[in-house]
Amino acid sequence: MSNNVFITNESDLQKAIESAIEAALKKQLPELVKQATTKPYLTKSELMELTGWSSRTLQHLRDTYQINFVKHGRKILYPTEEIYEFLEEHHIQPK
Repeated sequence: MSNNVFITNESDLQKAIESAIEAALKKQLPELVKQATTKPYLTKSELMELTGWSSRTLQHLRDTYQINFVKHGRKILYPTEEIYEFLEEHHIQPK
């Protein structure tokens, strides 16, 4: 929608509002759904299922500080958003 639109009646105003809302939802709705349905932290088994990595691979990535993790006692959790960022950073595009 252009910033230079002149609204002449209530019907045009309603259409302009609906159009703006629809455009905003198309941009933001997938991200909002992702945030609402994603856990903030993943367990080892959840991360292994998500990525297909072995337990030893996770251990190596932790030991070399390639991925972020939270450790409390023996419990280790992985920040979901940071795992997705790691995967995006290491994504290789085909030529």
